[in-house]
Amino acid sequence: MSESKVTPGNSSFGISNVLKNVLLVCLSLVMALSICEVVLRFYNPFGFRIKGDNIILPVNKKEIIYHDKGEKIDKVVIHQNNSLGFKGEEPPGDWDGRLTVITVGGSTTECLEIAPEKTWPQVLGVKLQKSFPQLWLNNAGFCGHSSFGHYILMRDFISKLRPKVVIFLVGINEVGISDAREYDTRMATGLSFRSLDRFLATAAYRSEVASVLLNLYRYCFPKSVIAVGQRDMGEIDFKALTKLEIAPAEAAALRQAHREKFVPLYEARLRRLLKITREGGMDAVLLTQPVVYGQVVDPETGVDFSDKAVGYGLNGALGGELLEMYNDVTRRVGREEGLLVIDLAQEMPKSSRYYYDLMHFSNEGNEKVAAIAARQLTPYLAGKYPAFAGPSPATVSQSQD
Repeated sequence: MSESKVTPGNSSFGISNVLKNVLLVCLSLVMALSICEVVLRFYNPFGFRIKGDNIILPVNKKEIIYHDKGEKIDKVVIHQNNSLGFKGEEPPGDWDGRLTVITVGGSTTECLEIAPEKTWPQVLGVKLQKSFPQLWLNNAGFCGHSSFGHYILMRDFISKLRPKVVIFLVGINEVGISDAREYDTRMATGLSFRSLDRFLATAAYRSEVASVLLNLYRYCFPKSVIAVGQRDMGEIDFKALTKLEIAPAEAAALRQAHREKFVPLYEARLRRLLKITREGGMDAVLLTQPVVYGQVVDPETGVDFSDKAVGYGLNGALGGELLEMYNDVTRRVGREEGLLVIDLAQEMPKSSRYYYDLMHFSNEGNEKVAAIAARQLTPYLAGKYPAFAGPSPATVSQSQD
């Protein structure tokens, strides 16, 4: 019987060694990653993070947005989310010793097309700090979020942070909805292979190592967006709006559908949102939703918005009327709950000077919103949190000079 002999030059011997080496490298990598995972779970030096049950926030995410026009908004806008996934300063170490405030809303709160220092939450924070030097304010607005998304955000993240005050700007994304939309669930935790960024984001929910890799990736490769070309965002020409006539019978049917179905559903969602805020020991402040359109003529351009198409098959007159149904709920519920309601819908002038499109605030509009909010929030916060009230050192110094 012939005996096969394995020699160093034998191909099967070489393949066997390669497989052993590959296996050894894989095992070593797994062990190294496991050790890193354990260490990072006990001590993570890369930022303050909170993981929720259903959504993942865009921690340390940087976006650069370019606009074709730059009259009412800046041509180049750079946003950087912090380690919480919000916009603003990192959370302070002396959390309990600060007057902590978070703004929650959709795109009119996130203000993604506006330079960070010019968004109304940021400007509001600057104004309030003159009276509350220990103020910390972050912007947790996310484009497209309705009260469905706000509730998940409150339940999974903000309730764990427990800021003292949560400011809700709600209304525009509530009109005519009965279920959560893709905007409300786009940050779901299911593992995604759509892109490297998305994969690392969903993996970061499960792994601290993936979280570190995600932060490094976003630092090295910030996302750039051409706003007008890719997302149809940016300043619009109000004079180019098209006319839309709506038959009286159709308008009456729409009013009835909203009054009987969609508005009551919004009220139930709003009350649920306020309930989880109250149960978390946080104070809620409500802002009604302003838009530029309605039964009005724009003082800047002379455009009559009442018969102009404003989206969703509505013209300005009917769209403004329907939105007011939801704003009325916000006013009434806030009053019944004993909350501060800042009625932006009534106080914001209906002028294209303050808007770069039909609902989003221009640079000047954000300043106006912040001024209106600060005027009412200052005495409210001073009464609720007198221990934090007092002029900032800079203000005292200027008055002495």
